[in-house]
Amino acid sequence: MTDASGSEVDTAVDHHRASVNGVTLHYVGSGPLDAPAVMLLHGFPQSWLIWRGVMPALAQRYRTIAVDLRGYGESDKPPGIEGYDKRTMAADIHALAEQLGLRQPLVIGHDRGARIARRYALDYPDELAGAALLDILPVEWVYDRLSAAEVAQRYWHWVFHLVPELPERLIAGREEDYLAALFGRTPGFLDWLHSSGAWDEYLRAFRQPGAVAAALNDYRATYAVDVPRYRRERAEGKQVRVPVLLLWGERGNLGGRPVLDAWREVASDVRGIELAGCGHYLPEEQPDTVARHLLAFAGERFAAGR
Repeated sequence: MTDASGSEVDTAVDHHRASVNGVTLHYVGSGPLDAPAVMLLHGFPQSWLIWRGVMPALAQRYRTIAVDLRGYGESDKPPGIEGYDKRTMAADIHALAEQLGLRQPLVIGHDRGARIARRYALDYPDELAGAALLDILPVEWVYDRLSAAEVAQRYWHWVFHLVPELPERLIAGREEDYLAALFGRTPGFLDWLHSSGAWDEYLRAFRQPGAVAAALNDYRATYAVDVPRYRRERAEGKQVRVPVLLLWGERGNLGGRPVLDAWREVASDVRGIELAGCGHYLPEEQPDTVARHLLAFAGERFAAGR
């Protein structure tokens, strides 16, 4: 398999399952078992596979764990909205880290996974080395600072997913069309997914029983539970205290946005960079660049913890 830059990607990983926090999670691992650990959390509508181009570089130095989040990939997909708030999903990942004996891992998330990484940093600040958040803004910032028209245009699927029951009926039998609309936001990316073979896997996973509803409930729980919680925490002055690395794409929804300023409102130690020529799917579009930044951040954070 090749990445979007045309380079060969090593997908040699070990597959595992773990029962944690009331669900069974599928995850893959590589790298030395006695090395510091990095945990990779994917976004919507994907799975651990989004990290396949980044993992080989990370695994040369670190124990590398890429998880299928609750509701995605080969992990359990409980029905209903309960359990898809980010506090519960972060507790899933924390419980997995404890079960695997990972001491102060670096938690790295893209899209929905970055929302879970943020919550992990808030709820377990003394139990991680740092957090890397790829291509997201604080969710409450989006709802509170952008106009309704901007949210509907740039984040249309956020709004669509909140409608009760109807999205499930409209997407059923049209999963291919729906995924194509999402992946097609970055020019040429959909064609690359087809040629690389990743498209078939993403579509297969999205067509599993309960997969669409689970992904929608992820968004519904964010709006119903997480956003009010973050608004309360902002008012109380609660912040992410661990060091945070931000990466985002110039050609994605965050291009031109005050990303660093937005995150400095809710995190005390923030640095980051916009990736030139990149859209939303950073780990697949520019895996070498992403890996380079993550390795530099990991080296700094693990050295600080010695």
